[in-house]
Amino acid sequence: MIQFLLNRELRTEHALDPNVTVLNYLREHVGKTGTKEGCASGDCGACTVVVGELIGERVRYRTLNSCLTFVSSLHGKQLITVEDLKHQGKLHSVQQAMVDCHGSQCGFCTPGFIMSLFALQKNQAASGASGYDKGATLEALAGNLCRCTGYRPIIDAAEQACCQKQ
Repeated sequence: MIQFLLNRELRTEHALDPNVTVLNYLREHVGKTGTKEGCASGDCGACTVVVGELIGERVRYRTLNSCLTFVSSLHGKQLITVEDLKHQGKLHSVQQAMVDCHGSQCGFCTPGFIMSLFALQKNQAASGASGYDKGATLEALAGNLCRCTGYRPIIDAAEQACCQKQ
């Protein structure tokens, strides 16, 4: 049995094939198609999702490549997907920053970039850090590739999002 939070919903899976990846589970078992498959080898970041895990007394957020990770590794954790970021019809600040800064062209890589920036923003807020840290941003985005934008608009979006409250 595997039990975890998918966004805000408790999921209990009793008979899931242990070889099912998080990406396959999201797209084929749950119908959440916002997470994309680009390379299926963990190199492009299109499949990036965020996992929240209680460590000590605080939740730590980290990105993971859903194309490489088995669902069984989610037991006792929270899986956050791009579909859950919008709240009450309003885009999350990271999503809005990508719109404002024109950080998306074809859009295929956009969910992965958004999830990487979301994790960065959540961890900065939890640690009490404020303001833009270019080094932390570049490190957070190191696992995401884009063939269209040239990265400048994405970096601009990161700066805008990291300087805003969630």
